[in-house]
Order: sequence, then structure tokens, then C-alpha cells
Amino acid sequence: MSPERFRREIRKLAPEADPEPLFLLATLLREMAYPLGLIGEAREDLLRERHLLDSARLVPYLSSGPVADLGSGAGLPGLVLAVLRPDLEIWLIEPRRKAVSFLEYARVKLGLERVKILRARAEDPEVPRGYFHTVTARAVAELARLWEYAAPLLLPQGYLLALKGPRAPQEIRNLKDLHPELQGQAFRYPLSGKGTGFVVKIQRADS
Repeated sequence: MSPERFRREIRKLAPEADPEPLFLLATLLREMAYPLGLIGEAREDLLRERHLLDSARLVPYLSSGPVADLGSGAGLPGLVLAVLRPDLEIWLIEPRRKAVSFLEYARVKLGLERVKILRARAEDPEVPRGYFHTVTARAVAELARLWEYAAPLLLPQGYLLALKGPRAPQEIRNLKDLHPELQGQAFRYPLSGKGTGFVVKIQRADS
């Protein structure tokens, strides 16, 4: 994906945001996250399309904060969301030391003052309970397991946003078999090359 097309696609998802810091993030991912084994791509054009643009798909579904990005890894989607929604308080929750080191460096380089980084798992006691309006995740766990991680962290009106592949509708059905009171939606979008991705939104019935 060319830089010009990438800018256009980002502006469709986040019309009021500045996409330029994402080019710096792509460089940081290539030069640091890739050697650390946090991502599997080294080409910046593929990084922009497969990781940054994919992460930005969540932006239209964000409203208010705080936001918790579970298993943030290389900051996907958390750092992307922080760049495109700098007004939000975003927590990057990640247990691996090398990933946390990258996240801390990237936060400084990108000037993301409202980003908090916590070396922990979602279930650890230092992660605030009942505090977050939104929990986000990408490539962390099956939806049913992911909800178990997210639910205790959410405010009563909060919701989970997850980036999922083509199995998303089945994962929603599996989740609702366990929790029929939940409301689940899957919003389809095209993946690079062939295939389909989904933004999955899960809310409590009383939200």
C-alpha cells in the first residue's frame, strides 16, 4: 500500500486525526518490534496495511475513555488508537518485558502523553476493575475467553472491541451460548489481499 493510499484510508476512519505519526510508528515496528519478535512483518508497506490500518478499524467504534488494550504486544491496536485519538486515556496492558520496553520507547518517540503502560496480565490485581469504558484486543484469545478477561475491567456501560478474522460470527455464537444476555455485533471489512476481517463489539444487555 502506497503512503498516499494509506493516508486516504486512515482519513476515512479518523477524519480529524493526523496520520503522519503512523509512519514513524511503522519505522519503529520495523527497526525494533520486528527484531524483538513482536511482529512477523519487516516491510513498511505491509506493516502499514496489515497492522496499522487493521488496528485503525476500531477508531470509528470508540467513544469515550478510558480504554484498556489487552495483550498490547507491539502496541497493536493500542498505539494506533492513541495516535488517532490523542484525547483518550489509553492503557497498554502487556505481561512481556521486551514488549513493555518497546511500548515505553514508542510512547516517548510518539509523544503520547495520555498513554499508560502496565506490565501485567488482564487478570492481575493491579489492573483496575470497573474502570474502563472500552477494552480492545487483537489476536489475543477466542472471544469467549477474551470476554472473561474484559468483563471485570469494564464500567457497566462499557464494551469490548476485538479485531477478528473470518471465524468471528461463530465466536460470537459460542460466546452467546455461554452468556445469552450479551449483545454482539460483527462489522465486516476487507483484509489485504483476500479474506475478511471483523470488528466485533460486545456489550452487556443493560448497557
